[in-house]
Amino acid sequence: MNDALNHFIDMNRQNILDDLSAIVAVPSVSSDLSKVSEALDKVLELGRRMGFSAERLLDGQIGIVEIGEGNETVGILTHVDVVPAGDRDQWHTDPFQAVVRDGRIYGRGTLDDKGMIVASLYAMKAVKEQDIPLKKKIRLIIGTQEETSWTDMEKYTRSYPLPDYGFTPDGEYPICNIEKGGADIMMEFDISDEVSGLHLVSIDCGQAANAVPAKASAVLSDGSEIVAYGRAVHSCQPEKGENALFALAEKLETMDLVPNKLLLLLRKMTAAFKDIYGRSVGLYSSSEYYCGEYVHRNVFSMTIFRAEGSQCLVNINGRTAYGTSGDEVLDRFRQFAQAAGGTVKDCNILPAVFVSKEKPFLQALASAYEDITGQKNEFTLAYGGSYAKAMPNIVSWGPIFIGEEDTCHQPDEYISCKSLMDNAKIFAQALFNLAISEKSFK
Repeated sequence: MNDALNHFIDMNRQNILDDLSAIVAVPSVSSDLSKVSEALDKVLELGRRMGFSAERLLDGQIGIVEIGEGNETVGILTHVDVVPAGDRDQWHTDPFQAVVRDGRIYGRGTLDDKGMIVASLYAMKAVKEQDIPLKKKIRLIIGTQEETSWTDMEKYTRSYPLPDYGFTPDGEYPICNIEKGGADIMMEFDISDEVSGLHLVSIDCGQAANAVPAKASAVLSDGSEIVAYGRAVHSCQPEKGENALFALAEKLETMDLVPNKLLLLLRKMTAAFKDIYGRSVGLYSSSEYYCGEYVHRNVFSMTIFRAEGSQCLVNINGRTAYGTSGDEVLDRFRQFAQAAGGTVKDCNILPAVFVSKEKPFLQALASAYEDITGQKNEFTLAYGGSYAKAMPNIVSWGPIFIGEEDTCHQPDEYISCKSLMDNAKIFAQALFNLAISEKSFK
């Protein structure tokens, strides 16, 4: 272990917190492209101040910060866009004003993924400060649409050379060499009808396709509004939250409403997706293992339900186990939508990830983790989706340590200040070991 790397991170603790606060202050929700661009510019300017080369690519859809030379490139894949804050009433701080309190830094993006951008930059700076010639390139790749469509990374992978190996600090420790696949299936239904008596007119639920909604509201024909609340969590593990749409459906069932098309559709959808394991669409995984490796099961959650006028849009966010094909997912949902009187309007499917434990670069990551934490590395499954799906030989690694709370996509998102510094130290050690060595880690 290189103690000088750790010392550099410790000496820059306040700078790390200040720089993260400045980036959090830009509300770079994926849909607000001007703010996403502003946040990217802040990151690139920070990289330049540190003495790195930094540039915007693809009209600002991707940012690159790079140091070193050599025939191999170590990639660090991050993203500057964030999910919406959601219901502000559930936050105890301003989501876009970083607050340090009780050893934690709160704010949207502190954990996912702005905190890790800053940790990565300071890790690169710690390596640079050792003044040892680097035998490999280190390239920080900053995306801008990770929380939505991934159009940024799709264009980058088609247009530029890819890193030989690397990681994305957008999950948890230890090394996640297996990652579940992702799917967003948007279904459209015609709900036009003419009914008399008190009936359901509209529903508004969900802001992000990859977050269990915390608030759902409905408007009735007499103009009254019904509101229900849940608990937002990342949709990769919906069982940890409470879907507000289900709470709304329960409230509406206590009322004497005329069962129009919208109400009947709500009943059908809630009945189908209260079970998160895909039985309703024929995608239940019979086993949690694939060729002896733990891959969990297919999981689905209803994250958006918007109905107004004659149209209703329903988004189902899926997390598929390795071994489930994208074609199978799409085919099953087309059948389900048709049976429910609708169609699949849009579908975005990303494959599951499997990287062999024997890869040399993974051994280097494992060594850095063990040196800094004192804990033995293990290989594990990542439930969420990350840019590891975008390129070969990329794994999800960090930032959440074993036993820590995962507040991604939740109100009061935070990372502990200690964990932020420890991540920077782990990254610095791994990058140093990879970059100063002459040998190949492919």
